[in-house]
Amino acid sequence: MSTPASATSRPAARILLLDERGRILLFHAVDPGTDVVSFWITPGGALEPGESFEDAALRELREETGLTGVTLGPWVWRRRYVFRQGTRFHESVERFYLVRAPGSSVDTSGLTAQERDVIREHRWWAAHELGEQSGETFVPRRMAELLPPLIAGRIPSEPVDTGA
Repeated sequence: MSTPASATSRPAARILLLDERGRILLFHAVDPGTDVVSFWITPGGALEPGESFEDAALRELREETGLTGVTLGPWVWRRRYVFRQGTRFHESVERFYLVRAPGSSVDTSGLTAQERDVIREHRWWAAHELGEQSGETFVPRRMAELLPPLIAGRIPSEPVDTGA
């Protein structure tokens, strides 16, 4: 999709949160006001004014999972995506950071009211499960392909463009 002239820029930080078993945490969102109504997405969100991508990643991780005191890993993926929310278009420029979770406990009590309205559940997924699901949308869509090298410890020298 080309970027409409009226699109609002929305820089965002996202987290590829892996547990000790190499599973990734994803949130199932259902939002009838967007182009893709039902999708699985990593923790993360828009930067606040004056916030760096790294600071936003740690804030979002704390708010959405309850995790604090973790080390933010490298910036491994990048994504540019234009989406519609209601009648407005947004151009999201996203950076994905790798984080290793000390366990699989998740505390979603810090979700905002808007997030609680669209997030239906969270789940830890094994990489092979992502490729086996039909009828589910994972964001980014190449997640099943791009995740296994990260789980194996192969970190790209430059962030990989995930596409949509």
